[in-house]
Order: sequence, then structure tokens, then C-alpha cells
Amino acid sequence: MPSLPSTGLRFRLMLLVVLAMLPMFGLLLYHAAEDRNRKLIEVEEEAIRMAEMSAGSVSHVVEGMRQLLFTLACSNAVHSMNAQAANAHFVALCSHSTSFHNISLSRSDGVNIATADPRDMGFNRSERPYFARLQQRRDFTIGEYLVGKITNERTIILAYPLPDQPSDKPVAAVYASLNLESLQRCITGLRLIPESVIVVTDRNGVELARNPDPDKWVGHADSSWGAFQAKGGKNGFVETAGVDGVTRLYYHAPVPDSDNGLSVTVGVPKSAILSAVRSGFYRDLAVLDIFTLAALVCAWFFADYSVLRHVKRLTAAARRLAQGKWDTHARLPGGARELQQLGQAFDDMAAALREHRDRLELRVEQRTRQLSRFNECLKEEIDERKQAEEVSKKLLANLERSNKELEQFAYVASHDLQEPLRLVSAYTQLLLQRYRDKLDAEAEPIAKFITEGVTRMQRLIQDLLSYSRVSHQAKTLSFADAELALEAALRNLDMVIREQQAVVTHDPLPSLLCDPTKLGQLFQNLISNGIKFRGEEAPRIHIGVRKTEDEKAWLFSVSDNGIGIEQDYFDRIFVIFQRLHTRSKYPGTGIGLAICKRIVEQHDGTIWVESAKNKGCTFYFTIAINPNTL
Repeated sequence: MPSLPSTGLRFRLMLLVVLAMLPMFGLLLYHAAEDRNRKLIEVEEEAIRMAEMSAGSVSHVVEGMRQLLFTLACSNAVHSMNAQAANAHFVALCSHSTSFHNISLSRSDGVNIATADPRDMGFNRSERPYFARLQQRRDFTIGEYLVGKITNERTIILAYPLPDQPSDKPVAAVYASLNLESLQRCITGLRLIPESVIVVTDRNGVELARNPDPDKWVGHADSSWGAFQAKGGKNGFVETAGVDGVTRLYYHAPVPDSDNGLSVTVGVPKSAILSAVRSGFYRDLAVLDIFTLAALVCAWFFADYSVLRHVKRLTAAARRLAQGKWDTHARLPGGARELQQLGQAFDDMAAALREHRDRLELRVEQRTRQLSRFNECLKEEIDERKQAEEVSKKLLANLERSNKELEQFAYVASHDLQEPLRLVSAYTQLLLQRYRDKLDAEAEPIAKFITEGVTRMQRLIQDLLSYSRVSHQAKTLSFADAELALEAALRNLDMVIREQQAVVTHDPLPSLLCDPTKLGQLFQNLISNGIKFRGEEAPRIHIGVRKTEDEKAWLFSVSDNGIGIEQDYFDRIFVIFQRLHTRSKYPGTGIGLAICKRIVEQHDGTIWVESAKNKGCTFYFTIAINPNTL
């Protein structure tokens, strides 16, 4: 760009003009900031007043429902678990009030025995989060936003336990399905600043009521709630985009006496707050800009006349020198003394450059010969590396083909080996049925030994096939909830857990990057071992989890109160087919823990055990937070 060489000097002169105007700009900004802060304080005070007033209104609704549920829980019909009398009482209450959709009475296992809505009879709420929270608090509990599975109504559940129940057992309770219109009425009719919102949310940040547009946004997660949680859940203002995409200042006020189950949030758009402040600021800024622009124009022409015409001549000489015209001279006519000195320095530089050019050409020629030799060596090395890469690709292809053939062999072998075993078992049973009268007393035990051996062989083949699948299947990792994997494992073990009267508990489990199917198999094998190798007491198994000290992996633990393991066998139990007990005492093939080890290794983790004989054992395993998926 031709104007660039002169821009620097002009810029310096005009910068002096701008610096002279800076105090005026600073004063203008100061007054604008003061007006802005004053307006923000006024709006923030109004938002706080409105949020706390609405939180008080919601608190009155919640307190009314709490008193109603307390009265119902203490009534004779409900306290005595008289389903027929309680049912009639609930129907009468629901017919005279629109504050709730339904009232139900549930046993300690969460099953409804009385309800105003016949469709809810027998409904089991034990898997709902609010049921677990009620069992923990054993007091008035507020649930989360949900849509009823049967009624399809949007609601939150309020629960109150029946009095005088044992503290060591689950509690029966009376439940009410709150009509969200009761919360909507608490915030409807309020005079809001244009484009402002007021929202009632549950403990997960889901909108229960909203003004305006409740039909459009109720049931959606309020993004401002997440911003408040990031601040530690404290009262105050945050600026963020709401669920409707509009950026506002939000004030969060928890509803009193709701156990952090409900909160009210007021959002005010900054654009509406600051529009008046901006208009005055822009007007004053325009006037100041006009004066600044006039001063800059004067500085521009002064710089061109006094300095830049000499600099342009010097620049032209420098360009000729850059093009290889080594006999170039500046020859500045007149001008300031400093410019004359600059021209003389330029001519001296041109002479020095001619001398350095000659020396440099000689060195370039020498270096060119050296680089030519180096390039030849580098080319040979590149050719060798390409050959090595080709060999590596062939080896990887052979390895992949070998793994596929091995997996196919495992499937075929398992089928071909099980078929003759089925024939042996079937013909042994047929032999006993046809020739029972002709065989002596030793024949039937022998046939029984044959059948048991065939069964063990089939189970061994099936476990080998499972081990082969775990070892050779490609890793398919995805973000999954570990609690869902544990629930799947517990469903598979439900019959064994009931038969052995086992108790399985767990900490809250995280969502992590894993193969959910294999993680479920890992939980199932470890829990099954805890039940199988039980002591005299009923099995008690607990699954815990925390992050490792370097926070690079999740550390899971599976503890039981079984017979324990001696320290000498800690490494042996993870080897395939290794058993510590006879089959008559504890059945199995000795492959389960080997499969567990293989699954953990596929998640870039490790597994180990800590135990003592007759004192139970704890299996620990890690799963990398960012496992290598290659």
C-alpha cells in the first residue's frame, strides 16, 4: 500500500492530538458509567424485591400443601393404612380443590394402596428420585419436575411421611401431585420491565412456572440456574443467556422452607436497562468526535508539508536499493538537519551493503554445495523409512487378520464342541430310561457323573467363548451412566439376590466414557462373586467410587462380607481357570475374574483386591477418564 510509509509519522503527530483529547473522553466515559451504575442499581433492587416477594408467595403455597399433607398423614384413615377410607377422603379433597392433580397413600415399598385417581392404584414410585430423598430426609419432601406416566400431567410431587414409623426401615407416606397452575398464579400479573422474565424452578433448574410464555417454556431447563450453581448457589446476579436465547441479568432467590427444592429467578435484559443511558452517551460522544476529527485533519496536512515529502524521496531510494540497484544515492534537497543526516547515513549503508553482498555470494555458493550433499543423505533415509512403514502396515494387516480368524475359530469351536456334548448327555439319559431295569446299581451314579461332566464342559466352553469375545471385540466407547450399567447387572442377578437375601448398596455413580455392556458385565461378575463366596451372615455388598489423586481415572470399589482371600492368592485369582476351592463347595470355571481383568485393561485401567481370610474382601478397579480408543 503506497500510503503505509507516510502513515507512521502522520500517526505520531495525530496521536498527540488524540492524547490531548483523552481527558475529555475520560470525563465522558466517567459520567456514562455513573449513569449506567445508577440505573443498574435501581433495576437490581426492583428485581430483588420482585424475586423475594414471589418466593414468599410460592412459600405460602408450599406451606399450605405441607400442612395439608401433615393433617392427612395424622388422620386415622391414613395413619392406620385404611385404604378404603383414605381413598374416599382423597377423592373428596381432589373434587373440591384444583391445587393438586391427585393425592395418594403409598406403603414403605412405594406401592400406592389408596389414590384419588383409580389409574394410579398399584403404581410403584420406589424408583423415583423423590422417593429416595424422602427415605433419607424422613420429613416433608419436594420432588422434581415430571410428567406423570399415567395422567400425562406436568407436576411436582410433595410427600409427607406417616408419623411414628421405625427409624431403621423405609417409611410409608402420603403424596400429592401439585398442579403447576398454583405456582403460575404466584407470578402472574406482576408488572415486569419489557422483555423481563420471572421463573419458578425445581432443584434441577427445570422451569415449573414462567411469566411470560409459560406454555412454551415450562418443562425446559433454565440455563441461568446452571450459572448460579457455578457460583456455589449463592444469591446474587449473573449475566447469561436464558432458555429463550435472550441475554439478561438474573437474580436467584430460593423459596424459604423448601429444602432448596424450589427457587424464583428474575431476569432483566441489559438492553432495556441501558437504552436511555446509551442515547445520551452517543450524543455527547458525537460532539466530541467532531472536534477531534477537525484537529486530526489539521495535523494530517501539517505532517505532509513539513516531513513526509522528504521521507517519500528516501523511501524511493530504499526501494531501488532493494531491487538490486547498488549505485543508488538518497540526495535529499534541503530539509531539516536531521533529515540530511539520515540521507548521509543511507548512502553509507548502501556502500556497506555492496561490500557485504560480495562476501555473502561466496558463502552462499559454499553452503549450496553442503546442502546438496545433505539432501542426498536425507532422501536415502526417507526411502528407508518408507520401506519400514510398508513392512509395518503388512504386519498390522496380518495381525488384524489373525485376530479375526481367532475370533471366528472360537465361535466355530464352541459350536462344534457343544454339539457332541449334547449328544453324550442326551444318549446317556436315553440309556438310563430304556435299560434302567437291566443295569446294575453302579450304572446310575456313573451316568450322573457323565451328565455332570458334560454340563461342566458346556459351561467351560461358554465361559471360554465369553472370554474370547471380551478379548477380541473392538472397543466401542461412549458416554454412559454407570448407574444404568449397575441396574442392568442387578436385574440379571435379581433371583440370586433374593434367594441369598443379599443387600447391594452403592454410592452415586458417575457418567463416564466406557463400553456400557462390558461395564455391566464387570459389575455383575464382581457382585456374583460376593454373593457366591458368602460367609455365615447374609451377603452385604457395597459399590463405591471416587476419582484418583491425579484425577485421571475413576476408582471403583466392590466390597463384601464374605469368606475373604488369603494374601498369597491375590494375583492367582485373576489368572484364567485358577480356582481356590473345590467345585462341590463353590461351583464355577475360574474365568469370571479373568474376564473382569480383561474388561478393565480395555478401559486403560487396573484391578486388584484387598482382603483377609474370613473378613470379606474389596475389589478395586480403575477406568481412565480419557481412555485411549485407538
